[in-house]
Amino acid sequence: MNRNYLYGIKSGFMKKALLTSILSLLTLMVSFGQDKFTVSGSVKDIKQEAAIGAYVLLMKDTILIKTALTDADGKYLFENIATGSYYMSASLMGYKTFNSDTFQLNASKQMPDFILPQGDNALNEVVIKSLKPFIEVKPNMLVVNVDNSIVSAGSSVMDVLQRSPGVNVDNNDNISLKGKQGVVIWIDGRPTPMQGADLATVLRSMPSNSVDKIEIISNPGARYDAAGTAGIINIKTKKDKRFGMNGTASVNYGQGKYPKYGAGLNLNYRNKKVNVYGNYNYAYRYWFNHLKLDRRFLDTTTAHKDEQQFRYLQDNYALFNFKNHIANTGVDYSISPNTSIGAAFSFSTNNFEPDVENHSEALGSNNALLYDFNTIGHHDNYYYNYSGNLNFKHDFDSSGTNLSIDADYAAFGNSSNQNFVTNYIAPDGSKYLPDYYLKSNLNGITTIQSIKADFTHPFKSGLKMEAGVKSSFAKADNNPLFFEMVDGSYELDPKRSNHFIYKENINAGYVTFSKEGQKISTQIGARIENTNANWEQLTTNQKYDTSYVQLFPSIAAQYHLSPKHDIGLTLSRRIERPNYDQLNPFKYFIDKTTYREGYPYLKPASFYSVELSHTFNQRFVTTFTVGVNKGVIVEVIQPSETEDSVTVQTNKNLNQMTFVGLSGAYPFQITKWWNNVTNINVYYALYQGNIANTPLRNGKPTFDLNTNNSFMLPNDFSAECGLYYQARQIYGYLDVNALWMLNLGVQKHLFNKKATLRFNIQDVFFKGYPSARSNYTGYQEDFVAIRETRVANLSFTYRFGKNTVAPAKRRSGGAEEEKNRARSGNS
Repeated sequence: MNRNYLYGIKSGFMKKALLTSILSLLTLMVSFGQDKFTVSGSVKDIKQEAAIGAYVLLMKDTILIKTALTDADGKYLFENIATGSYYMSASLMGYKTFNSDTFQLNASKQMPDFILPQGDNALNEVVIKSLKPFIEVKPNMLVVNVDNSIVSAGSSVMDVLQRSPGVNVDNNDNISLKGKQGVVIWIDGRPTPMQGADLATVLRSMPSNSVDKIEIISNPGARYDAAGTAGIINIKTKKDKRFGMNGTASVNYGQGKYPKYGAGLNLNYRNKKVNVYGNYNYAYRYWFNHLKLDRRFLDTTTAHKDEQQFRYLQDNYALFNFKNHIANTGVDYSISPNTSIGAAFSFSTNNFEPDVENHSEALGSNNALLYDFNTIGHHDNYYYNYSGNLNFKHDFDSSGTNLSIDADYAAFGNSSNQNFVTNYIAPDGSKYLPDYYLKSNLNGITTIQSIKADFTHPFKSGLKMEAGVKSSFAKADNNPLFFEMVDGSYELDPKRSNHFIYKENINAGYVTFSKEGQKISTQIGARIENTNANWEQLTTNQKYDTSYVQLFPSIAAQYHLSPKHDIGLTLSRRIERPNYDQLNPFKYFIDKTTYREGYPYLKPASFYSVELSHTFNQRFVTTFTVGVNKGVIVEVIQPSETEDSVTVQTNKNLNQMTFVGLSGAYPFQITKWWNNVTNINVYYALYQGNIANTPLRNGKPTFDLNTNNSFMLPNDFSAECGLYYQARQIYGYLDVNALWMLNLGVQKHLFNKKATLRFNIQDVFFKGYPSARSNYTGYQEDFVAIRETRVANLSFTYRFGKNTVAPAKRRSGGAEEEKNRARSGNS
C-alpha cells in the first residue's frame, strides 16, 4: 500500500506531457530574439540631495511598463526593457511630479538626474485618505495586511490565519491552503519549526501586533525548497523602513470568556550604511478548548455488523494560559554600494500550564451506564527556540548579476510535564476501579544547521539565470518518560517510554531560466535534492535508514493577451516530507483512553500540480488547479491496533489524493470610501487508501468564501466588516461540518496619525469552531471542539521617530524546509 511509495513519475502520460511542455517553453524562450536593455538614473530634490523612496514609472504610450522605488542613494534601475519609445515620471510626497521627455531606447541608457520641483503650499491643505485593503491581490501571491487590519488588532496570528483567503485550520490544528494539506509556514522567510498541535500552540500565543503582513504563495518555483505540497504561507514581522531613529509601541486587551493582553516595542535605526533593529513582544492569553466526543466501538461480524458493542461519551475541558515572549535583533551593513553583510538573531519562549478536566461515561451495547471515570490533569509546558543568521550579498555590476550566501543555526526545545489522576465510579456511586495515576516528562531538542548560496545572472538577450546550492543538517533528540503509580510510588512505564533520535541531511541544487517579453514571459527550472535520513529508538533497539535522490521540475508561462487580460500556466512537482513531530512515536495523553503519537514509518508524499490562471485588469485573478498527491499524509483519529477501546490520533499515508479546484481573488472599489475584497475557493478532493482495515474512496465538492469590507469614515475613522464561510468538506476519513464567522472592527487615528486606537469583535455569533465525524471499520466518532473564537479586543499603537522612508531589506535564511519540520519550539 502506502509503504511501497515510488519516488518518481510513474505515469508515462505524465512524463510525455511534462517533456512536451518543457520543449515548448524552451522553444518560446529561444524565439525571443530581440535585444533587451537597462534604464538607470537618479532622482534628486531641489537641494541636489538624493530623493529616497521616490516612485519612478516607465511608460510606453499610455501603458505602464515597470515601476521602481529609489534606494538610499536616490537611484533606480529598470532591467530587460525592449527596444521602443518610452517616457518616465517620478513622484514623492511633498514634491510635484517630474515627467521626462519621450526617448528612444536602442541601447542601455543612463538617464540624466531627475530634479523634483518643490510642492506648493496648497499641498498642505489637501487631505489624502487611504486605507490599505486587508487582502491584496498580486500576480504571484495574495497578501494579508495584518498591520492595517482593524479586525485583527489584539488577536493572535492563528486568528488572522483562519480568516485569510483559502486557509483552513481543521479540528486537529492542521493548516491547509485551497483544500490542500502540506502547507509550509514561514516567519520572515524562515520556516517555523513545527506543525499540527505544536504549531497551533505557538501561533495562538503569538500576538498579531508583531506581524506586518502574511504572504500566501500557492505554487512556489524551483528556487524554493521542494517541500510543501500546498505552497508557502510567509508571516512577515514588523521591521521599520524609515531612516533615522524610529519605532512603534503598542498595547492591547481582549476579553472573550477569559482575558488576553499584551504589549510590544519595535525600534529601528537606519542610515545609508547601517540598519540596526530590535523588537520585543509579550502576550498573556487565556484560551480554552472544550472537546466533546461520542465514540462508538462497533461489531464487525457479519451477523451483527455495525451494532454497538461499547460507547464512550466524553466531555474534556482544557484551559490554557499562554505566556509568550518574542525578541528579535539584527544589523545590516553596506560595505560598499555593491556589497553588504548582515546578522539576525531571535529568541522566544512560550510557557503554559493547562488545567484539564475530563468526564466520561462508559456505556454498554444498550447504552446502559457501566461506569463513569473522571480525569484531572495539571501540566507544565515550556517551549523555546533561538536562531542566528549570517548573510552576505554582492552585486557584480549594475545589470543584476549578484551572489548571496546565508548560514543559519537554530535550536528548538521543549520540556513538558504531565500529571493525570483518574478515578472510576460505578452506577451506584461506589468505586468501580482503583484510582489510576500517570505522569510524564517529555523532553526534546531539535538542532538545525544550514548553508546556502544563490547566484543570479541576466544575459544580454534578456534571459535571466538563477542557480543555487544548499546543504542542511538536522537532529531531533526526544526522550519521553512515563511513570505509573504502583503500590503508592511511581515506577517507569517501559511500554510508553521511549528515546527517539532522528538525523537528516539534505543536499540540494537548482537552476532556473526566465525571460520576459512584450507578450509572453516564461520560466523553467529544476531542483534536485539528495536526502539522507535515519532514526533509532533506543528503548526498543529499532533502526531505520534511507537515502534517495529526487528531481523537482517547474515550468511557468505568462501570456499577455491585451492590456486587460493575462493568462498564466504553471506545472510543478513538490514533496511533502513528514515533520519530526509526526515521526516521533512518543505519546501525548488526553486521558487513559485517548492519546496522540507519531508514526516513524511515514513516507514522503509527492505532489504533481498544474495551474491555469486568468488575470483581468491586473486585479481580478481566477485560478484553475489540478493536482495528484501520491502517498498523501493525513491526520487520522483511529481505534488503536494494539489496545482495546482506545483511540489514537496520528498521521498515516494514504495511497493518493486527487484535487481539482477553482479559486478567485476579486478586489472591488465599490465607492471612494468603500473597498471590498472577496475570495472564493471551490474544489473537489478525492482520498483513496486503506487505514485500520477501512478501505477509503471518499470526496465531496465543497467551497469556502472570505469577503472583507473596508470603509473610510469622516474624522479619521475607518471600519471593517468581514465574513468567512467554510462549507461541509471531506478530509480523509473525516466528514467536517460547515462553520462561519462574522468579524467587525472600527479604528480612529489620533495625534496627527501618529497613534491608532482600534476596537473589534471576532466571531460575533460564535459559530467558528469545528465539528466532524470519523468512520472506520468497527469504530465511529463524533466530536465538537468549542474554542474561544469570540473575543472583543481594544488596542492602542503609537509611532514615533523620523518619517523618511527607504526600501526595506529582508533576509531569507538558508534553513528553510528543515525548521518547518522540527518537532517543537516557539517563534
